[in-house]
Amino acid sequence: MLGVIADDVTGASDVALALRASGLRTVLYFGVPDADVAPTDGCEAVVVALKSRMAPPPHAVAESLAALRRLREHGVRQVYFKFCSTFDSTADGNIGPVLDALADALDAPAVLLTPSSPQHGRTQYEGQLFVNGLPLAESPMRHHPVTPMTDSSLPRLLRAQTDRPVELVRWRTVRAGVDAVRAAVADATARGVRYLLADALDGDDLRTLGRAAADAPLTAGAAGLAGGLAHAAPGGALATYEEKDPLDAWPAAVLSGSCSARTLQQLDVLRAQGRPMHRLDPVAEPDPAALAGRALDWYDALPPGSPAGAPVIHSSVGPGELRAIQGALGAERAAAVLEEATGRIAAGLVARGVRRVVAAGGETSGSVVAALGITGAWIGRAAAPGVPWLRPTSGPGIALLLKSGNFGAPDFLATTSAPPGARASSPEAPEPRPPDAPAPPTPSASQHHAGPPRHTPSPPSPPADAHPTRRADHPPPDTPAPPDRTSPPPSLPSLPPHQDPPSPPPQSPSPQARPQGARP
Repeated sequence: MLGVIADDVTGASDVALALRASGLRTVLYFGVPDADVAPTDGCEAVVVALKSRMAPPPHAVAESLAALRRLREHGVRQVYFKFCSTFDSTADGNIGPVLDALADALDAPAVLLTPSSPQHGRTQYEGQLFVNGLPLAESPMRHHPVTPMTDSSLPRLLRAQTDRPVELVRWRTVRAGVDAVRAAVADATARGVRYLLADALDGDDLRTLGRAAADAPLTAGAAGLAGGLAHAAPGGALATYEEKDPLDAWPAAVLSGSCSARTLQQLDVLRAQGRPMHRLDPVAEPDPAALAGRALDWYDALPPGSPAGAPVIHSSVGPGELRAIQGALGAERAAAVLEEATGRIAAGLVARGVRRVVAAGGETSGSVVAALGITGAWIGRAAAPGVPWLRPTSGPGIALLLKSGNFGAPDFLATTSAPPGARASSPEAPEPRPPDAPAPPTPSASQHHAGPPRHTPSPPSPPADAHPTRRADHPPPDTPAPPDRTSPPPSLPSLPPHQDPPSPPPQSPSPQARPQGARP
């Protein structure tokens, strides 16, 4: 059985969806399950969602080790540590400290890891992390309000968090096939290397890495490599669960706390659509109970019958406004106020009859599931790559969607919170706002109910990695590659002297020329 320890709630949903899509019967727990929780019959993968990404490193390590102990009691023999595909972290952690603790507890040899997740636009090449074709440090992540990512070099980022040796498995080795990767891992283990950051540009690369690590006690990364491991696992049929259409659940509400550029753009789409929106301002009201009470009073005053879709309660702001809030209250207090208020609001909305909850942001999602008493969930169908609908196994009977801040198309929040039987047809998605630009004005509730919008169907998203006719020398169209495949990316990491200097990858070999052991 495969056990996953995820450092936040939305990342746990992402990896659970990847495992289910790869054919493993998967159950998701929010927090370390109690000792009296028995393993689910027929389950082939267990995911434990923690809220450890932004926690102090000692707390993150303790929580992760507690999850490891419980997974072992459930019969898990292989562990995957799931972190963010944009390597969200600081010089203090928590990726390095948690990896060190898990590797020591499992007495793991060299640990293979990669944040590559091509379906989300994340790829690793020569140790550099790319986001939608841009180096990480040139992507919107450089403006992240809590963990601004200003370096694209994964070896440098990880070495800042651990004193264990870190090296690369280069793309040319991955393309040479499973045996070549296994040989690289064995060589690194013999030399005392603890972590191997593996290049990966597409699903074939991730499946190669998954097969190479099929017997490893510990691997780590984003949802991409977890899916590769699941492909290498022996047999369960594709998991199917009885589920109602989550879009039939109504009324609905959107709760957003993410300040990512993509979530702000998604909120702009809702504004343009005419949704009623209420912003949580912790500076004006720093008491969480009062802040939540004001939001619920606003909700109660809305006219009944929302033809344009669910109302929105949010604390999402641009970097400049966020800095002002943190300057007034302190970053930790501001976060604590908003998380508690959001949890209270979620509980109040469900008590008022809301039956579909769409949450944006990892901390927001964690607050929602905790406040609603949801300890676990079955994984439903994908609303977008990496974002499944969830059917809680405890707590209220609602349709639940937990979205990472950076995930989803611009109209994602609009479509997932539209009324039953309709996909929201919004105006053309607004251009992304500059980081400190003010939000467009929000229409009043009376304007919101002036008349129904037009609705047009939205085509379903294709399944991840669904390119059965793709030749090996043609990467998938939805897989961003480094901007220039003929020369190395800039600012390559410094490498130990025994490694060859970086060189650009050749074009992927044709099926006839692919080395023995490589996946077609």
